[in-house]
Amino acid sequence: MTRGKRELGNDFGKLLKHLRQSKGYSLQELATLCNVTPSYLNRLEMGHRKNPSVNILEDIAMALGTGIDTFLGTKFDSIGREATLEELFFGNEIEWENKKLSANTKDSLLRICTTILAIEWTAETILEDLKRVGELIKELKEEI
Repeated sequence: MTRGKRELGNDFGKLLKHLRQSKGYSLQELATLCNVTPSYLNRLEMGHRKNPSVNILEDIAMALGTGIDTFLGTKFDSIGREATLEELFFGNEIEWENKKLSANTKDSLLRICTTILAIEWTAETILEDLKRVGELIKELKEEI
């Protein structure tokens, strides 16, 4: 059975990149696992390609240890499993002040959240930690 193609939004590329990086895969490594070229994956991540086949989506999802529903925007409360931060940010529309957040804005927010969660926040490092978070917030505010 031949499966059709799906047009995915800009959030798909950002989600793909975050999931790939969270697994520690280079473009080459993930491409090898999915039997596609690194340049094809890069175009998906950059949003230049938005219509991978369902078979390719399945291969990518399997390689990243997630389900295809992650990329197709299925609501997480209806599939009965926990979602990663990446899936929450990029698998859903997020509104702030009655405006939908762009994929780039979601990416910036995700970087802020993951940075805050990863920091140890010790007395010795708190000023540098706050500076790092402040720089990410500044980037976000310039984007909005």
